[in-house]
Amino acid sequence: MDGKEKEKSFKINEYLTVKLEGGQTVIYIADRPIRKCKFLLINIPVDEFRSFDEIQSIDEVAENLDRSLEPLRERKQFKYSIPPDVEFWGHSSNLQVWYENGYNTKLLHSNLAFPLLRELTRAGDTQARKNFKEEIAKRYNNGGENLQKFLRSEHYLDHLSIEEFLGLIDNENDFEVIAQLRELYPRFEKKDIGGMVLKLNIDIKKGRVSRLSLSGLEFDRIPECVRELSSLEHLSVSFDCLKSLPEWIGEFKELKTLKIGNNLLKTVPQEIGGLSKLEELYARGNQLEILPESIGNLKSLRILELYENRLKIIPDTISKLVNLELLDLHENSITVLPDTIGNLKNLKDLRLDKNQLHILPPEMAELRKLQKLTLSNNELKSIPELIGGLVNLELLDVSDNPLYRINKAIYNLYKLKDVWLLNVPLREHHVEDLKFEGQLLRIHYQKIKK
Repeated sequence: MDGKEKEKSFKINEYLTVKLEGGQTVIYIADRPIRKCKFLLINIPVDEFRSFDEIQSIDEVAENLDRSLEPLRERKQFKYSIPPDVEFWGHSSNLQVWYENGYNTKLLHSNLAFPLLRELTRAGDTQARKNFKEEIAKRYNNGGENLQKFLRSEHYLDHLSIEEFLGLIDNENDFEVIAQLRELYPRFEKKDIGGMVLKLNIDIKKGRVSRLSLSGLEFDRIPECVRELSSLEHLSVSFDCLKSLPEWIGEFKELKTLKIGNNLLKTVPQEIGGLSKLEELYARGNQLEILPESIGNLKSLRILELYENRLKIIPDTISKLVNLELLDLHENSITVLPDTIGNLKNLKDLRLDKNQLHILPPEMAELRKLQKLTLSNNELKSIPELIGGLVNLELLDVSDNPLYRINKAIYNLYKLKDVWLLNVPLREHHVEDLKFEGQLLRIHYQKIKK
């Protein structure tokens, strides 16, 4: 084999080989091509990696690193000038380090390390076979949410038995809670199909239960034992028969996501305001008639879904949700919006369809970041002047309103792409007179049905 041929093939061990073919780096396992390496994103600092104590894995580096080597396809740019042979040796070096460190999956990006480790295991590599399940368990337990989602969605957790999976819980209280739930609610685990559903209903993070789904179990109250899961970050009790939430719901100081949709709730306790880290609250499909004033304490909230309820008013304290990006209130009975809604400076998506709104507060003009506003099926007779302040608006839906006038301030919306005017009493020539110079705009219009 001459020097040129050697540059195109690098054998790491009897199972793993890297080849340069047609200008692309290809990884072979047991003489079978497994995957092509699209681009070299990170080059492992071989001599320095062990000194980076604060770095947990290459996945963490990839999320925080300046990705100057990554092709910018979404911006129609492709600034990628590394020669194929240099890229080839970069990949080879990374894989060599990975092998010499016992296939430590922290040293490669997870979407490369785990598929390769699985294929090496199937090919008969004894080191890979020894480490495969251990790496899955260890990285799942200690990795971030993105890594956990990857391992779950790609079915790597299927390689762990229920006992091995639950063995990751090292907190006695958490372990006992899960044991009680398994005994009380057979559907929580579904032993008849191997208990695999249990893995879909919980996540474990650093030895604690971090996510719990009790959706669809049809209980009328949240089991008292759940209160002991003090490290919960995600809780789902949707599609049950809940008529109320316990006051201790506010004790989950680490909770980021709460799903309580499709129950029989008429109120939410004031104590919910204690969830200071809550980022997402989903409460659709209940019978809510009023919201607690304490909802304004949820300063971290980004998503608030309250559609398909019986709300008539929204508390002024909602104005304190300064990080809110999505507010979905459609299909309620709201007659008026609070003037303070203009304080939601980061709001991007506001859904108010199927309510009883006659007017909109002028303060809505302060929603400068709003991109989507849906107002269909209300009692609006005009699109008011405030619309001109929504300078980032891309979609406006005012269908099924008794609309007779559109304020000319709408011409200020240079980013507007879609206007929905279905089933409104506007005369056709009024719609045709909507002229937005220099814009690619779609106007969806249909005459009102008589």
